[in-house]
Amino acid sequence: MTAPLAQKLVIALLVCLLTTPVLYAQVKLPVDPASRMVSYSYTIQTDKPVTKQALYQLVQDWLAQTQLFNKANNTAVAKVTDKNSIENKAAAEKEFANPEPLQFVDPESDRLSGKGILRYHGQTGGCIKLFYVQYAVIVIVEDNKLTCQISHFKYNHFNSRNYQPVPVYNWNGNIPCDQVNTLEYLTECENNPSEFGAFYTYINAHAEELNQSLINFVNTGKAVATGTN
Repeated sequence: MTAPLAQKLVIALLVCLLTTPVLYAQVKLPVDPASRMVSYSYTIQTDKPVTKQALYQLVQDWLAQTQLFNKANNTAVAKVTDKNSIENKAAAEKEFANPEPLQFVDPESDRLSGKGILRYHGQTGGCIKLFYVQYAVIVIVEDNKLTCQISHFKYNHFNSRNYQPVPVYNWNGNIPCDQVNTLEYLTECENNPSEFGAFYTYINAHAEELNQSLINFVNTGKAVATGTN
């Protein structure tokens, strides 16, 4: 490592430590013990008989909601102005565009799959700059019952000023985390429970938002949901 690069790395690490308040310590993401993946699972039952066909159509409509599956924690972000940064941002937005969240339907297995995108802007001066987080949603349909699984989280990390891919810096052995990897990897690599706790809180809240949205969608479709777990 050259001296200028090493100096920049040290400065970045110092900024991360000195500018991050202690707020979200011990926040965890749910990990499935079998797959060892970050995973959320919700079961929704109806209080009256509803056929699989009716629920299947409701889930298709739910997964087609573009706004629900394209979220950002902060929309009031600094604008990029130079030509290269504008082009980089356009390329990133194109890569992570999600105009059709519904990915596939498989009536034979009573499953539907969708994709979601989260844009997470870190705090000023923090280690997290800008995450694009992709995830998968699988809904299994039965008579009077839905099971929704949210998993396969993958992040891409960018400099929010110029939209160049960058590693995620922290103090874990002075080694930055990969600029592209899974959330499972990130939870093992990062070593800043306050800043990353805020990020994990956002992920947890969005998963619960999807759960509540599906419950409400089932209710609106006259298939009244009575419980989740």
